[in-house]
Amino acid sequence: MRHSDFPIFTTHPNLAYLDTAATAQVPYVVLDAVMQFETTMRANVHRSVYLLADAATEAYESARREIAVFIGAAEHEVSFVPSVTYGMHMVAEMIGERLQSGDSVLVTAMEHHSVLLPWRHVVGKRGAMVSTIPMHDDYRLDMDALAIMLRQNVKVVVVTAASNVLGTVNPIADIVRLAHKAGALVVVDAAQYVPHLPLNIPVWGADVVVFSGHKLYGPMGIGVMYIAEHLGRTFTPSVQGGGMVVDVRRGQSVWEDAPWKFEAGTPNVSGVVGLSAAMRYVKNVGYAAITEHEENLTRELIVGLLSLRGIRIIGPDNINERIGVVSFTVPNVHPHDIATLMGSDGVAIRAGHHCVQPLVEEIDRRGVCRASLGGYSTTEDVARCIESLDRARKTLL
Repeated sequence: MRHSDFPIFTTHPNLAYLDTAATAQVPYVVLDAVMQFETTMRANVHRSVYLLADAATEAYESARREIAVFIGAAEHEVSFVPSVTYGMHMVAEMIGERLQSGDSVLVTAMEHHSVLLPWRHVVGKRGAMVSTIPMHDDYRLDMDALAIMLRQNVKVVVVTAASNVLGTVNPIADIVRLAHKAGALVVVDAAQYVPHLPLNIPVWGADVVVFSGHKLYGPMGIGVMYIAEHLGRTFTPSVQGGGMVVDVRRGQSVWEDAPWKFEAGTPNVSGVVGLSAAMRYVKNVGYAAITEHEENLTRELIVGLLSLRGIRIIGPDNINERIGVVSFTVPNVHPHDIATLMGSDGVAIRAGHHCVQPLVEEIDRRGVCRASLGGYSTTEDVARCIESLDRARKTLL
């Protein structure tokens, strides 16, 4: 990826953007796709038969086909949601209808609040319980503990594919194999995974996968919810309204087939079109090139941080077991102070609990700093990060 592909770096030429885990910047090709839709075919989809509406519907469904191919799913297994938060609420409610008192849902300590809170809410209503899969000291899931926990009436395993704090990449295919053997469903949050590594639904075998577009160089306000066919046929939609019903009579409603029964109301059509353009962009660059580039930069970043005495790096030591998300703490200095001073240097990092408060408070109650890389990140960005951090630390100590 080239800086020249992204308008933000022309507008802000001195920006070292290291907050891609929060949201990625958007290339021109995505903005062009959104603008083309808005200026040449803006209309509601599925509801009208005039030329403009036909064009909008074709753009929307064509994007669905393209996105399905990108992740290795069937078209009817791909629904669009506003965000991972929204999609996870929907999934938790739909699966939650099947939970009973005494059932168990397993989560990891790495889960984002967008994932953890919906499941806590649903489980609490059903009289079930949430248990946390432990980690090893190297920030990797304890798979032996998972195998033991799955013996205890577990109905669902909820797991992030890649941690937004630790950078840990979890072995989803292995988790799915263990869970399915125990009769449990697997729900995956792939928001942090998809920007860095290719998602192949058949390889994972998960029952539900949700990810967002804005972390994948696409628009904000759009996400993808994969629901395996065996579940999509049987789920009762948790959000209901226009566009997701075939027939509505007094006291009776007949749902559309999947995926449309999970898409109540007017969808974010331009967001879907933009997301498909982002996926084409990523495909043209190539995941192999993105992964190699980010691994090299992650290594440079970690080495640079280690060169500053006292900095504690959080996450796996093995570069091959993590994405380009590097969290760290500075002894005796609040992370917000570090991020503020670095921001004044034009270096954008993030500080705080990163919406994973239970995990981060175990590391440091004040929070942690996080530098996160994307395909457009450069060696210069990393060098400026280390230099700025060193200045900030010396100023604050």
